[in-house]
Amino acid sequence: MEIQTITDRSALEEYFRQDLPLHLYSLGDLDDFYWPRVTVYGTGDGKGLKNITPLYRGEEPPVLLAFGQLDQEYISALQPLLPEAFYAHLGPGLAVQFHNGYQIKDYGGHYKMVLADSRMVDELNTDNTFPLTGIDLPEIIQLYEESYPDTAFNTRMLQTGQYFGIRLGGQLISIAGIHVYSARYRAAALGNITTLPQHRGRGYGRAVTARLCQQLRENVDIIGLNVKCGNKPALALYHSLGFRICAEYGEFSLQKRA
Repeated sequence: MEIQTITDRSALEEYFRQDLPLHLYSLGDLDDFYWPRVTVYGTGDGKGLKNITPLYRGEEPPVLLAFGQLDQEYISALQPLLPEAFYAHLGPGLAVQFHNGYQIKDYGGHYKMVLADSRMVDELNTDNTFPLTGIDLPEIIQLYEESYPDTAFNTRMLQTGQYFGIRLGGQLISIAGIHVYSARYRAAALGNITTLPQHRGRGYGRAVTARLCQQLRENVDIIGLNVKCGNKPALALYHSLGFRICAEYGEFSLQKRA
């Protein structure tokens, strides 16, 4: 099987929009802000693209996104093109197809959610929130160190202007931001959302997330996020804002076998 590196963003956009909730992150990664850090593998014929598997190299380790029907022949042909170690978001049943070539650590089941009903977002009072910029970076880093040390926050994402916070007594206590944002493709994926443990349960996380969604809806048509299946507080928060589960997948780290 001959695997290609797909560079036609128009063709990829058409492919991703066939199941937009599932491929929301990949659609956003077509934006100029992310695209230089993305390699998209796949196959194609006269009937269109198949087996599309983007690899995002903007983080360390790189992140592979693999969903849909990918057979063992394709996975076997793909493996020599992949890094020695990477993180992966894999659709149901796909992890086992990497077992022969990689040592795999399972981080559990996750849900993909999309904002299906925006009424709560629109109606929520968010006057106590404010936009975050590079000036706030030291406070942001401190907040993540105390509240969300394993977050995938990249300081570069502040350039999107899509991060909001709440201060209490002069201290940054809650934050909500994005992993992916594209006005061009009108898509966004939330991420890096947390509140200091001692201030949880008081609506701060709900307020910053709502404010973020209010701003995003000015330029995007679909807002989604990923959340661990067992994270009941986060699920309750997102459900209360109108998010609904649309797919389930697994997150894994893979290390090539010697």
